[in-house]
Amino acid sequence: MVSWTNARQSAARRVIWLAAFSAAACLVIPKGLVLFASCLLLATMLRPEALLRAPEAPGRSLLWLAGIPLLVLAVTGISMVHSGQGWRVLDNPSRLLLIPWCACLAWALGLTRRSLWLGAMVGLAVAFAVAVLQSAGGSQRADAGANPIVFANAVLVLLVMAVFCRPVGRDPWVLVALASSVALAVVAIVLSGSRGVLPGLAIVLLVLLVGGDARRRWWRLGLSAGGVMLFFSLLWSIPWLSAQTRLDDVQADWNGYAKGQVDTPIGARLALLSLAGDAFRRAPWTGVGIDRFGEEVARAPYCRSAPRHLCDLEHAHNDVAQWSATMGVPGLLALLAIYGVPLGVVASQLRRARPPSPVGAGWAAGILIVTYMLSGLTQSMFAHATTVSAYAVFVGLLLGIALSETEAGQSEDAPIRR
Repeated sequence: MVSWTNARQSAARRVIWLAAFSAAACLVIPKGLVLFASCLLLATMLRPEALLRAPEAPGRSLLWLAGIPLLVLAVTGISMVHSGQGWRVLDNPSRLLLIPWCACLAWALGLTRRSLWLGAMVGLAVAFAVAVLQSAGGSQRADAGANPIVFANAVLVLLVMAVFCRPVGRDPWVLVALASSVALAVVAIVLSGSRGVLPGLAIVLLVLLVGGDARRRWWRLGLSAGGVMLFFSLLWSIPWLSAQTRLDDVQADWNGYAKGQVDTPIGARLALLSLAGDAFRRAPWTGVGIDRFGEEVARAPYCRSAPRHLCDLEHAHNDVAQWSATMGVPGLLALLAIYGVPLGVVASQLRRARPPSPVGAGWAAGILIVTYMLSGLTQSMFAHATTVSAYAVFVGLLLGIALSETEAGQSEDAPIRR
């Protein structure tokens, strides 16, 4: 009996390792999370009791994470009934169930962050190849057959894991892999033409360059900030890079909006923010209903006068605006829980572990959440299946791994035996 239990545990560990690796390696591939989903189900069937161990986690961390999808599904379900929508509107919110599910399995099975690091390196190589091939084929913006913004956000997620899940140490091969991951990600993001991920990219680079020994940290902070500013100055000043990232259009778009032009990327976003504000003021406690923001856009004066690109947009391109306009104050509270609860768990784990450098699953989870928050200023991150799934899967896995690392009293990749 004992040998059978050990065999199931060993098999489950191998399967969850493959699940984590494949989730990162195949993230930018269409339907790339199918293998992950299959492995997650298999690992759960091999060790179903792992899900029952949530109350044993330090600080009841896993129970707090379980509360996120419950709250979100309650808010979105009530909005669905109130606005007369169908069950399909719960598709994306229900994906947040993966947060506690992945965290429980990662913690109980002793998953290591090496699986995510290796998967992220493969995923970045895939994203780079796709972006270069599409650009060489004449595509104006790389998108991996989906959406350029979603593609860029996926690349940023992979970069976070490649940077902060790497092995500790200054071995030459680790440094080469680190530099390669940054280069691959930057090229893929530039070729995507997405500007919304640039603040998140800046945060990743700053933490990477500043982190480490506390000695001369302020000196490194100044040097790193200067380097990041130089990088973005080059993006702005070099004509090809400025055109590819569409930074040369920012001033013209802004001035055009002042004259009533709403069919530019910035003009459309400002118009959508205005519509979302009007919707929230009309119904601050219920919003207009989940997945009904597109109706607000269709009724806008811009769309009644003439057909415009703006009229085809169905979400507010801003998380706060989207959730407040469609679900009111309860929606804002749900969004706060999606970001705030995992950040609280991360802060608790980092206080306990006190890693000497910003490397480890806890740091990766925290930076990933921050990059999502920054990207959410110009994009509805939870309106797309890929970005919702990526957030739920990787935040869950990283927090589960961080629990193991904290319990082991280290941030190395030694597995926890349970």
